[in-house]
Amino acid sequence: MIEYKEGLSYSKEVRNAVRYGYQYRKEAEETHSSLHFCLHDASDVLLWLGSAILSGIAWDAIKGIAIKTYNKLKEKNQNVDKDTENVLTNETELKVFYDYVLEFSEHRMTITKEQCQYIKEEILADFGAAKESEIYTKKGRVATFDERRAIYREAINYSEKLTMKKK
Repeated sequence: MIEYKEGLSYSKEVRNAVRYGYQYRKEAEETHSSLHFCLHDASDVLLWLGSAILSGIAWDAIKGIAIKTYNKLKEKNQNVDKDTENVLTNETELKVFYDYVLEFSEHRMTITKEQCQYIKEEILADFGAAKESEIYTKKGRVATFDERRAIYREAINYSEKLTMKKK
């Protein structure tokens, strides 16, 4: 059985599946307004668990891994945030996490058009902010109008690619 190790690095696919496929999908399902929240990055534990799921580990093994990981974290007196604890200790929420991560990765989310739009807008905001920050860091200035237009065209294509349903 695999064990959680702190401080590993994770692929963009894992990060996206956990952030947009799980965190923002849950937010989109629960939010009934046009107000968007910038969610914290997923915990290292959730990224690790998402990586295990995307590597093909079966559901029954994931259940055992989750509770074993939670118990080890508690033994070491490591704090886990409420969302992570809920995924690790509540089988229903763990199953939601498992399904949502896989559905996002496999481009088969079963969500409404409004929920999909919510997720796309979050992808666009994250992508645009990262690109504009990169310009500021490298060039010491804010992005020009033309740079922003190019960034957001690229961001729209990226968000469409991530949320596109497979045919």
